[in-house]
Amino acid sequence: METTTIHPAESYLRNETNPSSLYVRIAGKRRRLFINRDRGIIGIIAPGKRTKGYVFTDWSSIEQIYYPSQEQEANTDWKLILKYQKLARLATHTNAWLRDIANADLDKSLYENHITTGTRIDGKCIGLATIEKYCGMASMQRFREAMKNKESFSTCRFDFCGYDGTLWCEPRDNGDMSAGFSKEYRNCGNGYYYLLINDEYVIGYDID
Repeated sequence: METTTIHPAESYLRNETNPSSLYVRIAGKRRRLFINRDRGIIGIIAPGKRTKGYVFTDWSSIEQIYYPSQEQEANTDWKLILKYQKLARLATHTNAWLRDIANADLDKSLYENHITTGTRIDGKCIGLATIEKYCGMASMQRFREAMKNKESFSTCRFDFCGYDGTLWCEPRDNGDMSAGFSKEYRNCGNGYYYLLINDEYVIGYDID
């Protein structure tokens, strides 16, 4: 007698102790399956719709299942990428990193999109106005002028909330400008690293 193997996603949805919907990856896109438990029918939300869908039977097309904890993580990644994109649109300079942000795949994490190295400072912003309180008005003015004129600049180390702070910018051969802020442990080459995402904010990139 031939036995039928139930797909894990179908098994999850038919278990009445679980939620009645489940996110999966199909053709590289995140899609939502749902079950009508009164009729025992499983459907999939149509692309671009919130509630309308159709019957789903193509279980072999599922590439990945996002169980609830994974789903929450995916939603967090999605929101963080949108945050980076919103801030980056305000930039008056450009570089490869900002282009990566603009072209990011919302179904992937910041790390998978090569936007950050995937640390706890992902999405953490520091305003240049805050940095100016510690580096001084003159240093901030020189930094802004260097950005405008596409010149190299770096402050000396200055006290920043108990860390050694350094604000810098550097032109690239193709006309791009890279800039950032380092918040390192005192007299040490390790710490927290932020990149300039627009004219007023740096945002988390790496921890060393």
